[in-house]
Amino acid sequence: MSAPDSIPSAFVKHQLPGRVRLKIPEKKGDFRYFDRVADVFAGSQGITQLQLNPPAASVLISHRDDISFQHIVEFAENNGLFRLTEKPEDYEPLTLPNLPIATLSSIGLDRVDDSLLNLSKNRLDNRSVLFLTLIGLAIHQIARGNIMAPAASLLWYALELLEKENEISFEIEKQHESDQ
Repeated sequence: MSAPDSIPSAFVKHQLPGRVRLKIPEKKGDFRYFDRVADVFAGSQGITQLQLNPPAASVLISHRDDISFQHIVEFAENNGLFRLTEKPEDYEPLTLPNLPIATLSSIGLDRVDDSLLNLSKNRLDNRSVLFLTLIGLAIHQIARGNIMAPAASLLWYALELLEKENEISFEIEKQHESDQ
């Protein structure tokens, strides 16, 4: 159990009978914290579903009608997960900035890339997923007998990705050598 001062604050975003969405702003993006929430609530009687969204700092809890929300709050606080508070006055929900679609898409892809790297312990990124997808699609096209047009194009794109990755790796190695 955590010390009382280290328990994060949560507030009710919306609530219906048997369902409540909580926001825990100070734990936004903290995947370890939300994994712990899942582990602790797995041992809670009456919780029928738990949906966690670390990037949005939210927890959606569905519970049986015979379990009060207050019981869930007490369980969470006793286990050091969160303490229920009023919605902070300075809380502002995430809004999209007034940026071009291409810029917003790039920001979104960067976030996906960071999440993939985090989840795969730095072994898988967007480029890797795209490479594997292109190879898989090429194999699929070859199996269907479409060797020249679709398969060749897909393999070409996959090899282009590898070439760019090799250029990046070479530049990193060169920079590392010059730093030493």
